[in-house]
Amino acid sequence: MSKASQIIILCEDKAHEVFVKHFLKKWGVKPRAIRVPTYPNGKGSGKKHVEDNISTEAEALRSRHASTILLVIQDADQLSVDQIKANLNAKLLSPRDDHEPIAYIIPKWHIQTWIAYLDGKNVNEEDKNIYKNMYGKLSESKDAHQFIDKLADHCRQNIQLETPPDSLFAACEEFNRIRNLL
Repeated sequence: MSKASQIIILCEDKAHEVFVKHFLKKWGVKPRAIRVPTYPNGKGSGKKHVEDNISTEAEALRSRHASTILLVIQDADQLSVDQIKANLNAKLLSPRDDHEPIAYIIPKWHIQTWIAYLDGKNVNEEDKNIYKNMYGKLSESKDAHQFIDKLADHCRQNIQLETPPDSLFAACEEFNRIRNLL
């Protein structure tokens, strides 16, 4: 059971939502504690949605007395993970504190790259289409749960993944910001 009373998932799309919600549930977070602000779902830019709403969600988190976590998920696409972190930080009214329960989960091109890795594939994060094409539909369904479970179990047991994609390694480091709240 989570120590946080609310976990907000600010994400671009359904694949992000499925991945993070299932990961959290595997860690014992009750579904009623998770809130996902509505994202464009094919009717606009998911990236813009995240950038437009991060400041509002961060300020709401900072004003709450209850324990709240904000998970921000945005694909890096052609930029680096560090560039996306800097862009997200720039959208905040005040900088993200080192101990603040705001974590950035940033897949390189698509979350499907992580699913491919967890499925045992040797992935190249620079390939922008192959994993989205292979795992696109799967990533939005319960069929992705077996791969997410693998990651959640490794994280729970604090077992380091073997040669993970760089963006997944960075996400695991970000996860450590909120680990004690879950």
